Amino acid sequence: EIICPEFNVFPSIGFENEIRKIKFHRLLSEQEGILNYLIEQRTAVINGAAGTGKTMIAVKKAQRHAMNGEKVLFLCYNSNLRVFLDENYRDSNIDYFTIAGFACKLCFSSKPDYKKASEYLEDMYLTGDFPYTHVIVDEGQDFGYEDLEEADILQLMQDIIMDNDSDLGTFYVFYDKLQLVQGRQVPKCITDADCKLTLYRNCRNTENIAITSL
Repeated sequence: EIICPEFNVFPSIGFENEIRKIKFHRLLSEQEGILNYLIEQRTAVINGAAGTGKTMIAVKKAQRHAMNGEKVLFLCYNSNLRVFLDENYRDSNIDYFTIAGFACKLCFSSKPDYKKASEYLEDMYLTGDFPYTHVIVDEGQDFGYEDLEEADILQLMQDIIMDNDSDLGTFYVFYDKLQLVQGRQVPKCITDADCKLTLYRNCRNTENIAITSL
């Protein structure tokens, strides 16, 4: 614990929040190993159960690219997660979107039209106008429902990244095959992926949670 010695309390709310981040957002060696492995891997799908650090690794990976001045598109399914990420990990080089929100942006519409969005992505593929060097997808299992699969959104973005003249681009999907909610199966681009990694260890810091609670 880092505390104010005179009053035995945290000096400020901001300082307290920083200490919490240090205590509760630690990568285990397994998570750190996968993060470092991805340096040499341009595309991969990473599976893991709840608590294995998928979102944490995804954010860290996005931040590493952002530090190099590279634009990152970070996609998730849940709007609450998007808000949390944008509030806590905001970066001028990282755009956090739900897949629905990104489709609306592409189509300049208030409701997502995935078929039309795929047409815009096809145009970007041909013209080289896709504004991102990296695409990171979290909650990838929820991208497998019918409308999204028919539009082939994820595969299109992967093709844009991988077929770009630059060899800097990367495409990663983090998912939990045990938490299928929106669809009956994970997206095809996950099942067909050449590089598949799995996280096994729970990195939620239960010991520090217990100590702090006590």
